Amino acid sequence: MTIEFWPKRCLTPKPTPKPKKPRTRRPTLPIAVGKAHQKLSQAIICGDHELASWLDGAVKQGLVTGSPDLVKQLRERLDDVMA
Repeated sequence: MTIEFWPKRCLTPKPTPKPKKPRTRRPTLPIAVGKAHQKLSQAIICGDHELASWLDGAVKQGLVTGSPDLVKQLRERLDDVMA
């Protein structure tokens, strides 16, 4: 008959894992127009209304940087999507 010595870490139960918070898909503001177009496309494809409304608020507050022509195109595209 042999005597076995188990390490203490094997005898204590593991703590239950804590659920991770969902990762936000919102970049830091201000963002470039190209990134805003990408995010809008992502919101359209995924059907994510929250991301589209967040992007709409960022555009309305003037937190999208880039050429005025591209920002105007983005606003028109956002108006079509939000309608």
